[in-house]
Amino acid sequence: MTNSNVDTGQQDMVIEGYAILFNTMSDDLGGFKEIVSPNALDGVDVSDVKCLINNDFNYVIGRTQAETLELTVDDKGLYFKCHLPNTSYARDIYENIKAGNVNQCSFFYTLPNDESARTWSNEDGEYVQTIHQIDQLIEVSVVTIPAYKDTSVEVGQRAKSLERFKELESLKISLQLDSLRLDT
Repeated sequence: MTNSNVDTGQQDMVIEGYAILFNTMSDDLGGFKEIVSPNALDGVDVSDVKCLINNDFNYVIGRTQAETLELTVDDKGLYFKCHLPNTSYARDIYENIKAGNVNQCSFFYTLPNDESARTWSNEDGEYVQTIHQIDQLIEVSVVTIPAYKDTSVEVGQRAKSLERFKELESLKISLQLDSLRLDT
């Protein structure tokens, strides 16, 4: 459900993007579709939200409580930035995002008992749930099969710049070595 970018240094792997996009229709979620309204995150405590791979709590790659996951709500949706740990599965997901194999996001939430937290409608024969208020945001995930197709995750601009810089540095070193060979 999100746009995401990946940024990395030698030891620093960072992904970023949108885990939730407001006013965007999900795919079929089992007989209904869903839309998250722009005010759905108003007042939600995000002090302990996890960032996972494929909604699997065995693969935690960030957490707001540990300050490795940053969340910001803007007009577009819920923006996240996650500093990945130096674990094998974090490096694997980073490389898969970088290669374009994994390019979307998801999220998991609970609703308050208040009936006004969501409304239902029937649009062109399809049931649509509109989420007006989320009670608890449990996690955001980088996923291979999202509920919202408009989400994406990719190598971030800073990482792309770093890769280009590394290429240029390598080329510069090669040219300097060739120059030294010619001088001797």
